[in-house]
Amino acid sequence: MPGLRNSDERHWQSAWQNLLPGSQRIEVIDWHLADLEKWRNAILKTLTSLEQPVLLIAHSFGSLASASIAHDYPSLVRGALLVAPAAPQKFGIEERLPQTEIARPLRLIGSDSDPWLAETGAKQLAHQWGADFHISKGKGHINSESQLGVWTEGLFELEKLLQQIDKHLVQSTAGLSKTHPGVLHTVSLAHKK
Repeated sequence: MPGLRNSDERHWQSAWQNLLPGSQRIEVIDWHLADLEKWRNAILKTLTSLEQPVLLIAHSFGSLASASIAHDYPSLVRGALLVAPAAPQKFGIEERLPQTEIARPLRLIGSDSDPWLAETGAKQLAHQWGADFHISKGKGHINSESQLGVWTEGLFELEKLLQQIDKHLVQSTAGLSKTHPGVLHTVSLAHKK
């Protein structure tokens, strides 16, 4: 789930979409309009068309909309990687976002040089939502301008999240199954290349 203005071909999300099998970009009607309800509806439309819960990988405003969906519709979401969320106050939506922990494995990655949300704000959102927190050094808004390519640091954080999801699935299914279809293996292979 990209942020405002979508993720162009230089964005790490576009690289990941090509790298991770089964990836699908959620499309919104207007990438230039930060309308939380319209973005939530776009996510819901996609998730309800799928046969199983998904892992959301979101950036900026997309992270805010994804956190909202993960909170309100946990049966549709296995977990979420929330990268460089934008400051909810910039859009006047702080009261419409989850005020309590989200009952799914989450990792929130902030940047110590993000102009859209200071490190302290990212840390506060992670605490509020019960997300594991990682700070990326000197990456700005962790977007195309950051020139990250495939963004290996992010892939390592994704792998940590996938391990959390596996652990969560084991606990919630009393050990029936430890894995979900091949994503962790794919990410592990990406690290070895």
